[in-house]
Amino acid sequence: MNHATRSLRKTLDAVAANNEATALEVMRAVEQVQDDLLRQKLLKSIHHLNQDAADLRALREEIASPLTRRA
Repeated sequence: MNHATRSLRKTLDAVAANNEATALEVMRAVEQVQDDLLRQKLLKSIHHLNQDAADLRALREEIASPLTRRA
């Protein structure tokens, strides 16, 4: 695996970890929110952050696979 690939994988991991950490912080904040509409919007944002993190981790694994073929 070359340096550029390792660097890309490391960056994808870092962004995924940041998304997950942010989602946790927002979850803690949501517990304090009384406004139901705002609460639902924040919960939706948490879901998106976690989904994006999962997508980034899947992409990282795809990049790591030597059998990956790109069109």
